[in-house]
Amino acid sequence: MVGDVRSGLHSAIGDAAEELSRVVEMRNREHHPERYREPLDHLDRTRALLDVIGWGDVAPTAAAWVDLREHRWALTSALELALLTANQDLEEADVVDAERAKRGEPSRRDATTTRVLILRDYVSAVKAEVVRPQADESDTGGGAP
Repeated sequence: MVGDVRSGLHSAIGDAAEELSRVVEMRNREHHPERYREPLDHLDRTRALLDVIGWGDVAPTAAAWVDLREHRWALTSALELALLTANQDLEEADVVDAERAKRGEPSRRDATTTRVLILRDYVSAVKAEVVRPQADESDTGGGAP
């Protein structure tokens, strides 16, 4: 799961970079520094969560505790991007498996399906935690494993 979140965060960095690029290309950008605020905020939030869970794979895979009060936006954004990618992987599973079969490799469709279902459940659980009232967060710490 951490790998999927990490992948989504790296994609979010790319999205923030694209947003920044659009601002840079605007006329009179130097007179409107406020236009940089949102993409820089997204970049900072994304980097902060990557600092918590790690920028690259670790072996063995370690669990990470994420404080939703601090990392809510970055985590939910990363999960949305990860879910998009996972759903695409599932849509392409038959094509990928046909290529794997040509190389004599086993099917990965079942593993891909399982990964997508687990990710969907995790996204639902995190979203449920995110929408809980603020009072509950102070009682539990508002974290997500």
